[in-house]
Amino acid sequence: MYRSTVRRLQLFELHEMPWFPALWRDLVTDFLSFFFRVFKPYACSAPLLAEGLDGAASDRIVDLCSGAGAPVLSLIDNRRIAPSTVTLTDLFPNVTAFRAAVAAGGGVVASVETPVDATDVPPALKGFRTLFTAFHHFPPGQAERVLANAQRNGEGIAIFEFTERNLWLWTVPVLLIPLMVAVCTPLIRPFSWHRLLWTYVIPVVPVVAMWDGLVSNLRTYSPAELRTLADALHGSAYRWRSGRVRSIGLSRVTYLVGWPDPVSPPH
Repeated sequence: MYRSTVRRLQLFELHEMPWFPALWRDLVTDFLSFFFRVFKPYACSAPLLAEGLDGAASDRIVDLCSGAGAPVLSLIDNRRIAPSTVTLTDLFPNVTAFRAAVAAGGGVVASVETPVDATDVPPALKGFRTLFTAFHHFPPGQAERVLANAQRNGEGIAIFEFTERNLWLWTVPVLLIPLMVAVCTPLIRPFSWHRLLWTYVIPVVPVVAMWDGLVSNLRTYSPAELRTLADALHGSAYRWRSGRVRSIGLSRVTYLVGWPDPVSPPH
């Protein structure tokens, strides 16, 4: 039941396309943020992230491809991790969500409001790198560049995916996404007439969320595939861990965590 039941398909997610309207993108990421904060599917990743931070001797997190930042922020809010700073970044920053997170972050949360490419992170952004529900966006060549950029800069990195290439687990939940969007929308803050229009009158948000949810699962790397990407790197020695941990319900979080390790032989 838990094996990858289909081969990986790159496909495309609508909200990550450069031409996709920023308003719609922000509405989709707002829904995802609400889901992650309420259901906390990444709570199970806290021990793995803590191990990575300890291994890298870092207390700063640079969150890449943040969306609205909910997964990493929920770990802080629930005191599952305690970094000194968390910096939110994205190739298409949700500036409104970033500013709200910074305002509520008690001095711990910062953000970069200009685009940050996870394959070429500015050297000035120092800290342990995290990607939640984001690594599947990258085809293998770019995915390897994300890992290589972290390695080249001597930064630890953790990848967590609450998606899985398993049709038995995900077909029904994905089909229920439009219903979930409709139910959750009145609870999402801040209130927005745009949110109501593009959810109930013209159902862009439910349709995009369902399509992108389906594609996310079909694009997700397995633990073995993640480890193959990591093992293909050349350069300084890193310690890597990959696998899956149980999340909410029958779902699992796929992960790859790595940090500089002078004891391990370089590739």
